[in-house]
Amino acid sequence: MLSFKRSTLFGIAVMFVLTACDNGGDNTAAIDEFTGTLGDEFTGFTGNLGAPGCKILPETDVAIYVGGGIGPNSALWAEALMEFWKTGSKQPGQPEKLNDVGAITWEGDANVNYVTLTLFEFNACSAENFAGLKLFLMPGGSAYEIQDNLGSSGKSKLTDYLNSGGNYIGFCAGGYYAAKGYFWKGDDGAPVENCKNKWCRYETNGTFSFDDAAGDFTVHEWNGTSYHSELLAYGPLENILVEGPIEEIAGPWHDVDSTPKHPYDSHLITTDDTTMPELRVIYWGGATDNYIYTNNAPWGKPLAHFSSDFNGNNDLDFPEAEALWALKSVPTGQGGHILISSAHIEASLFHNGATFDNGGMTECQQYNNYAYLLKSIKRELGLTFAEPEYDTSCSNSRAGEVKNTADLFPGGLAYQNATRITTATGGGDVEGNSETGFEAGNLGNFTLVGDSAANPWSADSGAACVGAYAARAGHPSGVDSDSSIRLEIPDGVKSITYKYSYPSALDTGDDFHVIVNDSVVVREYETGPGTNCSEDTIVVAGGGSLTFRCRSSGLGETCTVDEIVFNY
Repeated sequence: MLSFKRSTLFGIAVMFVLTACDNGGDNTAAIDEFTGTLGDEFTGFTGNLGAPGCKILPETDVAIYVGGGIGPNSALWAEALMEFWKTGSKQPGQPEKLNDVGAITWEGDANVNYVTLTLFEFNACSAENFAGLKLFLMPGGSAYEIQDNLGSSGKSKLTDYLNSGGNYIGFCAGGYYAAKGYFWKGDDGAPVENCKNKWCRYETNGTFSFDDAAGDFTVHEWNGTSYHSELLAYGPLENILVEGPIEEIAGPWHDVDSTPKHPYDSHLITTDDTTMPELRVIYWGGATDNYIYTNNAPWGKPLAHFSSDFNGNNDLDFPEAEALWALKSVPTGQGGHILISSAHIEASLFHNGATFDNGGMTECQQYNNYAYLLKSIKRELGLTFAEPEYDTSCSNSRAGEVKNTADLFPGGLAYQNATRITTATGGGDVEGNSETGFEAGNLGNFTLVGDSAANPWSADSGAACVGAYAARAGHPSGVDSDSSIRLEIPDGVKSITYKYSYPSALDTGDDFHVIVNDSVVVREYETGPGTNCSEDTIVVAGGGSLTFRCRSSGLGETCTVDEIVFNY
């Protein structure tokens, strides 16, 4: 007997609101998308009910899920990105190179081997098949539909894959899927009364809407059942809530008068790559935090942030510049990484469905987006594939006109209008525990080693990134010999996130090192132009030790650490 699971009519309606990363934003487009993704459940059923062989072979590097829950554009974009890495082409199967009218193109790396997996093809693979992958890629669409289609068995396979040291990147809804849950603004007419025209929180534990009387998310919807119970919520993300959509960037969830019909904006992001500090990317409602109901307490490492856009419509004017990350890297604690891309950095102008408009993004800008994304993936995941170079002649200006987001929401933007709760939920509030001890004006739980050095580590109010104090060594005229601060790592800690600063490159022979278990140097920060309050995360094992060591000899050569958080 052939049996299959069909999502309920209620499930179809939910998709209109829940992380609609890849449709036109109106109900018709959402229904069309659902019809297309539902077909993935039947892929392979052509009269032969025998299970197919798994498409993942020993030589396969990347698997892309394109089954139920994935939007048609997002599926195409993910494949276009991998095909570009492999061949440099604009589209799979086409000879034209991306940016062939620009200053530079990319010939590709033929060693990149990838496959796409429909739901049926995903289910045909065992956990052992996934174990050899270098990367699993989850495109955008609907986080509800993704977890509903993959279910507990799909979640289990991906969990086993990540436990074996695997890597995962999620774009838009694929990022929401990786977390414990998310906040979403239900202003498009969500079918459940208590979520209509207000914010809701969807998570593995249940569904909650904002209760005005209580001033918090307390109303449990849908008869006490969580319709998001199979979100991946892996490892360091098992208690993390993210948030979207971000009206101040614009997106397709609000159908109002605009040219084009939906405000598919391209927006500026600032990146961690000084050779290409700014990029213009498409945003369609992806996940980030520090918006309304989450905060940006340390978890993971932001690689790019949405920034003020002076070359186009300057929508992002809250709450401060670069407050929202656009790409983040999270170590799994098992040797791999999870990358979450709020922006559609993988969006393709040449490989898309009918609903996609370029949002003012040019071909040259798409080329640089691809180059940055592949460089970031290669660096964060430790891959050995070749990488494209940037076209530095490319303009960051918008190529088309779209209304300012403020004009699209004349009643005010979400950040302005949303009712606040007493205590922000999500982010680092539930993810880690601060162990700095610096706020007491001393080194707290740290032990000072090398206190005979000139200007050793001490609590310093002039160097703080967060709060009143940080730990700084070398101020004001160098350390002259090693000075270290050492901290015991509690049991159960899987990674440690912290902020660090140094004003300029230290001299030859000096160092700013992070050391685990007294002997393993895991970070060396002394080279480069210097940095202020950058964030980093290192994988550790509970029961060991963490040491920050500074050696400097010149005026102004200092080392600073602050906001150290244990991630369990």
